[in-house]
Amino acid sequence: MARIWQSFDLVATLAVALAVGVLGMLGLAGGPLLSGATLATLAALAAGSLHSRLQMRGLLELTRRHLVDRPPADRLLHPSASGAEADLSHATEIDIVGVTLNRTVRNHAAALGQCLRRGGTVRIAVIDPHGEVLAEAARRSSNPGAADVFANRLRPTLDLLDRMPGRIEVRLLDFVPAFGILAVDRHRPGGRLHVDIYSHTPAGTEAALTLHAGRDHTWYQHFLAELDQIWAAGKPR
Repeated sequence: MARIWQSFDLVATLAVALAVGVLGMLGLAGGPLLSGATLATLAALAAGSLHSRLQMRGLLELTRRHLVDRPPADRLLHPSASGAEADLSHATEIDIVGVTLNRTVRNHAAALGQCLRRGGTVRIAVIDPHGEVLAEAARRSSNPGAADVFANRLRPTLDLLDRMPGRIEVRLLDFVPAFGILAVDRHRPGGRLHVDIYSHTPAGTEAALTLHAGRDHTWYQHFLAELDQIWAAGKPR
């Protein structure tokens, strides 16, 4: 019924045209009747045009309010939480790439263990705790002379991974990745990528974005390819 009312102008025009046509065939359609029918048809068309214009104006106003209330960047980026917001409760495939992943692995230790017990796969890539990359990581941080800090952060990460049940794949990187990635069921239609964008000498909260396989196909595939390249460049531990 609502759809018929929304098309009232078309319905009214059709009704008038049919009525005038029938009257014409019966020889009952005179000049005054045709004039009235014409005016009625024009009125119905005008009413329909006005209704459509008001609907479009309302839609444009809603769109404008949405754009004003939420800046463009905020529709994609959000403050980084080191992957804490990621739901790994039913994951069967988890990939994590980062610098030390100290907080990320600690936050998701239980979920990683559950994934392994379910027969799932877990792959972790961090910088080499004994390589020159430690100095590079320090130079990019807010404390350029603290390479040992990164070595100390890596130690509990690797110790925790060693205590995980089942087989977990770990690779060591000889470079500092430009971003961190936590991939959940990356090869499935419902796959998700949580990307942390690393800053040079960060002084505050860093930016992050969440990509969905079905919604963000182009950029999902882009960062998925980056994940594969980083993993391929890593050295098996």
